[in-house]
Amino acid sequence: MPDDLEIVIKERIQERYNILAELYSIWFSESESAVVPKSAFYQTEHIEKHRAITYLSDRKYIVVDSVENDVEMVAITITSNGIDFYEQGYLSGKAKGFQVVSDVKSMEQ
Repeated sequence: MPDDLEIVIKERIQERYNILAELYSIWFSESESAVVPKSAFYQTEHIEKHRAITYLSDRKYIVVDSVENDVEMVAITITSNGIDFYEQGYLSGKAKGFQVVSDVKSMEQ
């Protein structure tokens, strides 16, 4: 049975995959970027999500650009590296790993 740290690590990995999944879907729709308020992007009240976004940006899996004519908004786009990482993770099952964490938490309750 996984220990508490392993569960936390898997949750953090899954958070990153969830963000990439959303951007992946957007990329293959009518728009290539998610346009969001800076306040939503810089998740100061939700530090785990903020760290996940920072990690994805540092790894060059996403890029963040200012939106022309609107200083309060940013455009977030998945990169080709992000697409490859997400697809490989999805096909290998790693991007769907949160179910393991959910099952463990259910057993503990």
